[in-house]
Amino acid sequence: MVNERDIQLGSLRIFAAVAESETLTSAAQKLGVTQSAVSQAIAQLESLTGTELVVRRARPVRLTPAGNVLRDHANKILAEVREMLRDVSTAAAGDLPRLTVGVIDSFADVAGQRLTEMIAPIAPQLSLQTGLTMPLSEALLSRNIDVLITSDPLQEHAEFECLPLLRDPFVMIVSESLCDNDEVTAESLARKIPFARYTRETRLGKMTDLVLRRAGIDPPPRFEFDSTHSLMRAVHAGQAWAIATSLCVMQYPSLLNNVRTLPVANGASSRYVCLLARRGELGDTAIRIAEICRDIHTGHILPKILELMPWLEGQAVAITEAPQIWSA
Repeated sequence: MVNERDIQLGSLRIFAAVAESETLTSAAQKLGVTQSAVSQAIAQLESLTGTELVVRRARPVRLTPAGNVLRDHANKILAEVREMLRDVSTAAAGDLPRLTVGVIDSFADVAGQRLTEMIAPIAPQLSLQTGLTMPLSEALLSRNIDVLITSDPLQEHAEFECLPLLRDPFVMIVSESLCDNDEVTAESLARKIPFARYTRETRLGKMTDLVLRRAGIDPPPRFEFDSTHSLMRAVHAGQAWAIATSLCVMQYPSLLNNVRTLPVANGASSRYVCLLARRGELGDTAIRIAEICRDIHTGHILPKILELMPWLEGQAVAITEAPQIWSA
C-alpha cells in the first residue's frame, strides 16, 4: 500500500510541469533543475503508484490515463498549498483573508445591515449566512462557516469557544381581537383560543416545550410552523395565540399591528444567544464579533424591544457570562 508520506510536493510540482511541457528537457529548464531530477521524480511517482504515468517515447510528452488523473490531483494539491501559504502569511500579519459568519435569522433580521457593516472591516472578504439553528450548526461542524451566532451552544463539542451574547426572553403573542377585558394569562389563552407553535424538530420548538411545562400548561397545537413569519401571520390573522421570543417578535414589525405581547412565566423563561468559533484558530476575531453583537443589541435592538414590551426591562439584556442553563 502506498504511504502518502512518501509522496513529496516537489515530485508533484515536477510532474505538473512535465504535463504542461513538450519534453522532459523543457520541463527541467522551466523548473531550473536537471533532466535527471525530472526523470527521477517521475520514476519515484510511478514506483509509488505502481503504474506508468508518462509515455516517454511520445513527442510531445504524453500522459497515460493514470497520469492524467495524477495531473489533475497534483494541480489541486499545489493550488491548495499556495492558498495555504497565502492565508498563513496573511494571518501572521494580523488579517483574515476570508470570514464566513453564520447567524440565526432572528438576530440577523433584527440587527439588519448594521451587523454586516460592523463586521466587514475584520476581513477583506465576508460571507454572511443566515437561517435556522440546526442547519447552521451542521455547517459549523463541517467547517463551512467560521463563526456562528446561535441559540445552541453545542456544549457537547469542547473544540468550540462559546461567548455569551444576550438573553432573549420568551413572550406570548395574541391578536387584540381575541382578548377580552379579563386579565390575559397563559392558562386563559390555553382554555379559550387555539394554540400555534414552532414544530418540535426546530430548536425553538424544543424550547417551547420547556416554556409550556414551566407555565404549567399543555395546550394541543392547532398549527405548527417551522418559521416565525408563518407563526406570526397566524397570530396576526386571529387564528391562534403563540409563544415566541423578543427577537423573533421584532423580526416582522408589520405583523405586530393589533397584536398584544404578554409576559410568560413572569419573564423567567428565556433562550440565550451565543457566539461559537473553533478554539485557537481566529485570534481575537471571535471576541471582536461578540462585542459588536452585544453593542448592536444594546444600542439598536433593545430600545425597540422595550418600546413594545417595557416589562422586559432588565430581562432582555446583553450578557458576557454564561448562564447556568442555556435555555428556558
